[in-house]
Amino acid sequence: MKFSITVLIFSCFLGLKTISAQDQPNFIVIFTDDQGYEDLSCFGSNKLKTPNLDQMAKEGVKLTSFYVASSVCSPSRAALLTGRMPKRVGVPGVLFPRKNEKGLPTEEITIAELLKEKNYATTLVGKWHLGHDKKYLPLNQGFDSYYGIPYSNNMSIADGIDISPNIVFNDGYTSEKMYSDISKIESESKKGAKNSLKNKPPLMRGNQIVEYPTNQNTLTERYTKEAISFIKQNKNKPFFLYFAHSFPHVPIYAGDNFKGSSGTSPFYDAVQEIDWSVGEVMKALKENGLDKNTIVIFTSDNGPNSHGSAKPLKGRKFDTYEGGQRVPAIFWAPNKIKSGMVSDEIVSSLDILPTIASYANIPLPNDRVFDGYDMSDFLKGKMEQSPRKEMFFYGSNSTEIDGIRLGDWKYLINGYRKTSWRKLTEEDLKMKLFNLKEDKSESRNLIETKTKKANELVRRMQRFDRDLEKDISK
Repeated sequence: MKFSITVLIFSCFLGLKTISAQDQPNFIVIFTDDQGYEDLSCFGSNKLKTPNLDQMAKEGVKLTSFYVASSVCSPSRAALLTGRMPKRVGVPGVLFPRKNEKGLPTEEITIAELLKEKNYATTLVGKWHLGHDKKYLPLNQGFDSYYGIPYSNNMSIADGIDISPNIVFNDGYTSEKMYSDISKIESESKKGAKNSLKNKPPLMRGNQIVEYPTNQNTLTERYTKEAISFIKQNKNKPFFLYFAHSFPHVPIYAGDNFKGSSGTSPFYDAVQEIDWSVGEVMKALKENGLDKNTIVIFTSDNGPNSHGSAKPLKGRKFDTYEGGQRVPAIFWAPNKIKSGMVSDEIVSSLDILPTIASYANIPLPNDRVFDGYDMSDFLKGKMEQSPRKEMFFYGSNSTEIDGIRLGDWKYLINGYRKTSWRKLTEEDLKMKLFNLKEDKSESRNLIETKTKKANELVRRMQRFDRDLEKDISK
């Protein structure tokens, strides 16, 4: 009798534990690379078709004033995963595959590490780009598993990464040729020479290189299979899938089934394959009975390079004009996010960590400053206005603050980054003030007629940067 009661109590306990685990929502963050504001059909493009993302936007929340924290890769990814400004976490610029390169400090708390508190299974599929030394890699940043390229797909192999004994070589490569590449890259790096082995990144599983050079033609398809496998393996426990596509960053690749599919360009072929990938992930959720308890977020790491489009916005990748950091964003979750909502309220990738923490019922650590806001009530439709009223802009690969958006108003010091392909005019070098509600394309500079408003924004911008400097100097 005593044994029966014990078994019954234990069974009830297990049942409660299972129900509790099932109540915890799953999270999927899909992060594309260099996809511009207009580079989805539901955001206005007529150069491609993205039916799966269009459906996701129709059933979820489409955000038309969504900003990432930087106009380039590494800082944007650092901010997404930590909810903190790139300058605050020490990743203000792009990281490269060279010896002694730094990465996301391990004392930072990522979304994955936060969710581990509630026993979430966590994985990263795709691009990391927050340090290739082992101490910075995903397995040391809260992720249980990792499969992908450790940085951008136009970069090369780096010294210091472990090699799998079962590595697969492509393009006639051998172990000797691979180590020759590593030696050559290090030599060029020390001399400051231009990388002669671009577009040959390694593919990793865990902390080891498992393929070199990566066959990029099949990369999106393989990423997708890996993501679906993770979903199936963890359907009975809460999970976090960070799915960071390597495309449409250059060099652009699309699978054989998608080459020429858009009828416009390889860039849009690649985006159409990403849309297919999104559809496969959504199908896997439904087939495994997870679609009613999973929050899916789709966005891009920054604006487009020359191949994509940020229209009607001004600027692109590298810029603090709208086109550099204002990107397409869709939040989807039946019963947890309002359906069919389109909002022009200000939201940022910085807000993703606090929002996920709220949905998972995990309090934020109080030992650090978070730059993000909890958007859960806004996404549920309980609030008409976003809790975020302002957004700060820092120059690409820079710790210098360059602008602020407050409500409808935006002040900029520069806007464009000076580069070898762009000559800045006298007009470009002027301070700028725009009313984004009336002038989304930042074409009418009001600095001379709205001096009081400009001064208000300058003071707020300077105060924020001053406080941030104090925080990082502690």
